[in-house]
Amino acid sequence: FMKKINRLLDNKEFTSVLNKGKKAKVDGYLVAVKTNKEGHARIGISVSKKVGKAVVRVRVRRQIRAMIARFDVLSKHIDVVIIPKPSFLQNSFEQNLSNLKEALNKLLDGSVK
Repeated sequence: FMKKINRLLDNKEFTSVLNKGKKAKVDGYLVAVKTNKEGHARIGISVSKKVGKAVVRVRVRRQIRAMIARFDVLSKHIDVVIIPKPSFLQNSFEQNLSNLKEALNKLLDGSVK
């Protein structure tokens, strides 16, 4: 479960991370990371209508939050935007987990466990 202080909620912040941050594309995701001055990580998840209807999008968001809980990311001073692609639904949870880990490792120089 992610606390509210660990969520990116503002559209301007999303846009800033996407425009100025480092990006990585892996199977099922686009991940963007930018350092922040907050003292903790903030994570934003944006699921497009291309992925599915509302019920599917909520399930995808929940799965991604569960994946993030397995990583040691929340202590870092970063903003992360995760955008799952429609191919996210074709992969298993484990495959999506390893893809997300791969993307975060690329962007954070291998510091994600």
